Amino acid sequence: MANGSYLGLLNNAVLLLALGVSYEMLGINRIQGRFLRRLVSGVLVGGISIAVMLTPWQLAPGIIFDTRWVVISLSGLFFGLIPTLIGGVMAILFRLFLGGDGAIIGSLTILSGGVIGLGWRYLQRRLEWPLDWLRLYLFSIVVELTVLGCLLLMPSEVRWAIIYAVAPPMLILFPLGSLLLGLLLIRQDQHRKAKRALAESQSRYQTIIESLDEVGEGLFIVGEDSRIEYMNQTMIRWFGDRTGEFCSDSVATLDNHHQYRRLVQSEGQGRSVYYRPESPDGRHFEIIGTPISNRDGSVSRLEVVRDVSGRKHNEEQIRTLSQVVEQSPVSVVITDTEGCIEYVNSTFEKISGYCAAEVIGQHTRILQSGKTPMRYYQELWRTIKSGGSWRGEFCNKKKSGELFWERAHIAPVLDEAGGTRHFLAVKEDITLHKAQEQRILQQAHFDGLTGLPNRFLSLDRLDQLTRDAGRANQHVAVLFLDLDDFKKVNDSLGHEVGDQLLVQAADRLSTQVRSSDTVGRLGGDEFIIMLGGLDEIDRSGRVAEQMLSQFHRPFNLDGRELVLTASLGVAIYPEDGASPAELLRNADTAMYCSKEAGRNTYHYYTESMNQGVARRLLLEEHLRGALMRGEFRLHYQPQIELASGRLIGTEALLRWNNPELGEVSPAEFVPIAEQTGLIVSIGEYVITESLARLAQWQQMVEQPLRMAVNVSPRQFRDPALVPFIERAIKRTGVPAECLELEITEGVLMSGHSYVDIALSAINRLGVAIAMDDFGTGYSSLSYLRNYPFDILKIDRSFIDDVPMDEADRELVNATIAMAHGLGLKVVAEGVETRGQLDYLKAQGCDYAQGYLFSSAVPGEEIPSLLDNKVFV
Repeated sequence: MANGSYLGLLNNAVLLLALGVSYEMLGINRIQGRFLRRLVSGVLVGGISIAVMLTPWQLAPGIIFDTRWVVISLSGLFFGLIPTLIGGVMAILFRLFLGGDGAIIGSLTILSGGVIGLGWRYLQRRLEWPLDWLRLYLFSIVVELTVLGCLLLMPSEVRWAIIYAVAPPMLILFPLGSLLLGLLLIRQDQHRKAKRALAESQSRYQTIIESLDEVGEGLFIVGEDSRIEYMNQTMIRWFGDRTGEFCSDSVATLDNHHQYRRLVQSEGQGRSVYYRPESPDGRHFEIIGTPISNRDGSVSRLEVVRDVSGRKHNEEQIRTLSQVVEQSPVSVVITDTEGCIEYVNSTFEKISGYCAAEVIGQHTRILQSGKTPMRYYQELWRTIKSGGSWRGEFCNKKKSGELFWERAHIAPVLDEAGGTRHFLAVKEDITLHKAQEQRILQQAHFDGLTGLPNRFLSLDRLDQLTRDAGRANQHVAVLFLDLDDFKKVNDSLGHEVGDQLLVQAADRLSTQVRSSDTVGRLGGDEFIIMLGGLDEIDRSGRVAEQMLSQFHRPFNLDGRELVLTASLGVAIYPEDGASPAELLRNADTAMYCSKEAGRNTYHYYTESMNQGVARRLLLEEHLRGALMRGEFRLHYQPQIELASGRLIGTEALLRWNNPELGEVSPAEFVPIAEQTGLIVSIGEYVITESLARLAQWQQMVEQPLRMAVNVSPRQFRDPALVPFIERAIKRTGVPAECLELEITEGVLMSGHSYVDIALSAINRLGVAIAMDDFGTGYSSLSYLRNYPFDILKIDRSFIDDVPMDEADRELVNATIAMAHGLGLKVVAEGVETRGQLDYLKAQGCDYAQGYLFSSAVPGEEIPSLLDNKVFV
């Protein structure tokens, strides 16, 4: 080989080394744009290739030998497609430009070198070959053998001469050169990657440091000597710049004011420690520490400090809220969006009987009892699916099968984006409330004793019956039933027995009606029977008879049999009234007609009954205040002593003259006064007025006169009666024995102790007591024997027919004889004929009064009668 050949190869070797050095020195790898970096790399490769072709080994005219394919192959292996393509095109164009016999073969060697480099690069990455010296040397051998193969295409006359000339350096020197250049490029690439990794690490470290400051987390480094080597801005803000100071226990050393307690949460390389302040105003810190190795071999400790005061506060709130939910007296249920249970609290377990494990994952329909209408659930899901909250009540079923009531509030639980993640149900057990509510409704609508509908519910049902009947053009019958003499049962046997009687009566009445009819209790001993949908009114009469027949059988009360009757009134819709109140009022009126007709019967309402009721209401209206208006006055009927014919006293008789009603009969207004209680004040007026008159008359005659005054049963119930009489006697100065109080058997039949007490007190005053209307009632002889009577008055009904009726004569004879036998005086009422007078005188009757002697006259006319010495 000539010296020029060695010089050309040496120049080529230098240029190859320049490829690696210039790539690093020019800083092509630092170019930011990827495409631009590849473009510049390709130009550099092309430039080096042209350079090596400028100092070739001249084998023959037009045939040169250099290392261009080495440059292009290494470019394909290390720089990739684009730089190799650019460099290869530049090299081929330049070789073609140089011309000669070897231009085409020379260009082919450039192309083959590039292809092999790119192919080896692909296989290396695909098969993950590490690029070591051995594979790099094999790569070089393959490139050189390929180029030698290309030389076989040279003209035959120079082919073998060229191959013999270039084969030794190509197979010995070129692979070594390629190996050295490849190792240089590998080393540069590794150095470049190391620098890049270091820069990235530093950048990442700086980013971490800055990010910790931005998120408010502290970072500091403590050396082996326990002195602080570094603190970020957050740590400086919390504790001040303590760089270089001794720190043995992290924040406990940095802040000894709050007396931190250290709690190790995890051990290991990344130890986690929680520092809790003993004072309430201190911060809570969580510290994660890890050792770091320094270049000098020392080990420092890096600690990341996180202020978890807010998290601890939130955790405490969550813990408190969790305890509140768990210990809440109401059930709390959390479900997914399909209604499958995810959480239940302990109250749910207590109420439902299910434990949490039994219901987690189950659908809430596990509690359904079938008693809650399906439309409730449809409305519930429609509401909560649309994002609203739902309130309502369920009748659910426990695990035991027992039903219970819950009042629920169900609402969606939303995430940060506003989407529904769960459903929350807060439910209160209202079973007891429902039971109480039912009892209240029962008490509000049903009679507590008999269980029958009360007045309110009865009238409501009657209203519905009349509406239905009006639409169907039918009738409704209202039967008003009242027990006869029920008060006597209460008074004589006690209210407990009376209640038993009412219960049995209610049971009997209820058996006589259809399921569509109603039996109700209005109060006391009053019942209402409502018959709806009647096409024939006559059916109400049959039912009324059935109702009355239920009282023909005795009632068994505590081993005693008691027979009781009832009176009943019937009103028909729409003939007797259009409203429930009107029908009830008219049926009540008809019932009172049954009472007046002798009881134990029924009457249909008529308009004349209404007129009687209207008359009574009118009388009652005017009766109130009549005393204050001075509408009452007294008339006096003389009483004659039959033996002497002299006037010995009078009976005071009340009269009422109203400007609107005119003269009202005592038989009409006295019962109303007794029922309303007005008789008490009216009776006081009669006693006061009659005694005042008697005191006037007493001054006109020498013999004493007697004043008879009627006293009603209602007056005897007034505890002020006896004191009032005593005051009236003292005020007028009339002797007590001149006053005679007339009472009927009705006063005595009540059997009340206050009657006995009042009669005894009156007797002690010296006031005479007369039995009025004897013979019209029970005429019990025990009354005459047990009470302090002085006088017995024979009713006028027995006097009327004495001259003609033998039976009346015998009764009168017996009455007079009996009274005298008991030491009583006898007064005959209603004497109107001489024959009646003669007979009574013949039988020894003591006194008489009647039209034969005088009618009842005003008090002003009595003095003139006193002048008449003899009436008989």
